[in-house]
Amino acid sequence: MKLNKRSRAPQLEKGQLWKMEDKHLEIMEVGKTLTHYRLFSTQKRVPISLGGIATVQDYLRNNRAELIPKASLVIAKAK
Repeated sequence: MKLNKRSRAPQLEKGQLWKMEDKHLEIMEVGKTLTHYRLFSTQKRVPISLGGIATVQDYLRNNRAELIPKASLVIAKAK
């Protein structure tokens, strides 16, 4: 019997931007057990939310989020 590999929980760090199908999640701060984040699609002003690190990691994994490299962020903001 072949076992499926479980995907690892994504490591959260301040300043990360995660892309999902129709949304983005930006990590604002990471503490010992909680993280501050913004979840947005096209809005300009979005409130900062607070959630457990494990909860945010599960959300990113379940929604197949991809980490956007920092180099592409600099290029996108310059345009």
